[in-house]
Amino acid sequence: MGHSLSPVLHKAIYRQLEIDDASYRTVELPEERLKGFFSGFRVGGFDGVNVTTPHKFHVIQLLDEVDSKAKLINAVNCVNRVGNKLTGYNTDLLGFAYSLRQNDVQIEGNQFAILGAGGSAQAVGAVLAEGEAKRVLIINRTQERAEQLKSVILAVNDAIDVILCDEAELAQRAPELDCIINTTSVGMAPNVKVSPLSKSIFHEGCLAFDLVYNPKQTQFLIDAEKQGANTVNGLQMLVAQAVYSVEIWMGGNIVAHVDMNALVRDLEKAIK
Repeated sequence: MGHSLSPVLHKAIYRQLEIDDASYRTVELPEERLKGFFSGFRVGGFDGVNVTTPHKFHVIQLLDEVDSKAKLINAVNCVNRVGNKLTGYNTDLLGFAYSLRQNDVQIEGNQFAILGAGGSAQAVGAVLAEGEAKRVLIINRTQERAEQLKSVILAVNDAIDVILCDEAELAQRAPELDCIINTTSVGMAPNVKVSPLSKSIFHEGCLAFDLVYNPKQTQFLIDAEKQGANTVNGLQMLVAQAVYSVEIWMGGNIVAHVDMNALVRDLEKAIK
């Protein structure tokens, strides 16, 4: 939680919306304290919470209701309280889809690789499945998690060719790929000199998308750029998922009333 830019981001969102009485803070909790925290949340004090890794799955059992998409990917990153009822959502899905649209990334008929198979990867996989990607490669250290991600993708769209592979096979298939997406935390500050790939396998015209947002230019993206690939970091997705969370908590079309690009610039200033 120490690396979180969310307080800065939410302050900027509320400032744009001219809301003076809203506040947002981070609370670091071990898993054994989640139940007590959510019991307190249920009876008031605040209206909504965001949930980060590694608790996106564990909180589900503490909620009254879970949105269908969050239930599908078994990951909740946004919880809304109405009275004493808690409902879980996943705005990572919406944030990732927003960033793809803003960068004119076409999903339909294209080939993607996902590095990692955690909660964020589940959201990415669901978006690619909904968008009718042609093929999705999954590279993950543990086979079981990779299989779970594959099942999520096929549950959304069983027409997609989903392949579990290692980095050697990824390198062989790299020339066919339109986009490689890093959903792992590898390369995040302070360990900025490492990449989730042991060697750079990009090509001109390929897109490297890193969900990591601090640093703005990860080693993964630096390597991709050197080989002529286009690059996108995780700042835009972070901003969008936060704005969609505020929509859930406050209602209304918040996205239409904020300057998303200005929010990205605010965060860029906050990253040293």
